[in-house]
Amino acid sequence: MGQIDFDGSNSTVKADIIRGQTGTTVKLGGVLDTDGNYIQTEKGGDLTSASPLVIDTDGSYFDVTGTVSFAAMTVAADRQFTLQFDGVLTMTHHATNLDLPGEANITTAAGDVATFQSTGSNTVQCINYTKADGTGIAGGGDFSDGGETGGAARTLGNTDAYDFGIETNNVNQFAIKGDSVAGVWSTPNQSCYGGYKDTNDVVTATLTLSGQGSEFYDTQSEHVAGGTFRFTATVAGKYLFLFQASAASIGDGKYIHTLCYKNGADYEPYVDRYTTAGATGIGNCTSVCVVVDMAATDYLESWYKHNHGSNINLNSFTSIAKIA
Repeated sequence: MGQIDFDGSNSTVKADIIRGQTGTTVKLGGVLDTDGNYIQTEKGGDLTSASPLVIDTDGSYFDVTGTVSFAAMTVAADRQFTLQFDGVLTMTHHATNLDLPGEANITTAAGDVATFQSTGSNTVQCINYTKADGTGIAGGGDFSDGGETGGAARTLGNTDAYDFGIETNNVNQFAIKGDSVAGVWSTPNQSCYGGYKDTNDVVTATLTLSGQGSEFYDTQSEHVAGGTFRFTATVAGKYLFLFQASAASIGDGKYIHTLCYKNGADYEPYVDRYTTAGATGIGNCTSVCVVVDMAATDYLESWYKHNHGSNINLNSFTSIAKIA
């Protein structure tokens, strides 16, 4: 049988290729018609892990048994083959001998499957790696895998001088600094509010809502800067509440009282704060600081009261931040 040249001029060409015949070439210039069948690949015999790992020629899919780690393979050029690992071993990355994804070593687990292409004799590149547990593999030194589930600790960014970040919806949600302030972490979208009111003519002996219409920040738009002046939690968690109030002067023996209100009621009376002036005309300042357990839609308010005897101006500041 000689050369068959499919140049696309015929709609369908079918031919039997004689097994073992030498000196023949089949050239495909159009569609390969398998006559309703399929192109078959074979599973070879199991490979015992060794260094280097020897790839047999009796198939293109192999189970690798044993736990001997390796950094190279013995294989002919231009082969594509798939390995399923039956145990834990380490494949060591090498730029040419064993080029692995992310240029990082891979520690296998039972059931992991990888496909390789030999671009030259004993020159192998891993073109796909699928872990049995569905997790990702090593990525450029940013992930050091301690072994099987329940094994040694994992390390993130152990050799990098760059920031490590986690994104959702293409927005950075968490970052650990890796430069001159390495170890400092930030959550730029964490719930956080700060607001104030410079002056307020507060009626004496009257519990009053501190109407803080000015804001320093409000990352999740949870505070209403008018009307109710409430901070309403978007996400359940623990929130740090800090409220401070001060007066330029207050009568001798008089007080300023600060309170944290949750859902329209005094959160915990024992955390309310009173501060009493010691002499007429002396400035006075008091604050309350407490961690509040919040469900989504729960709200916080800042309230104060004084007994100066007549109306006075109170300056106030509130800061609320989700901490857990």
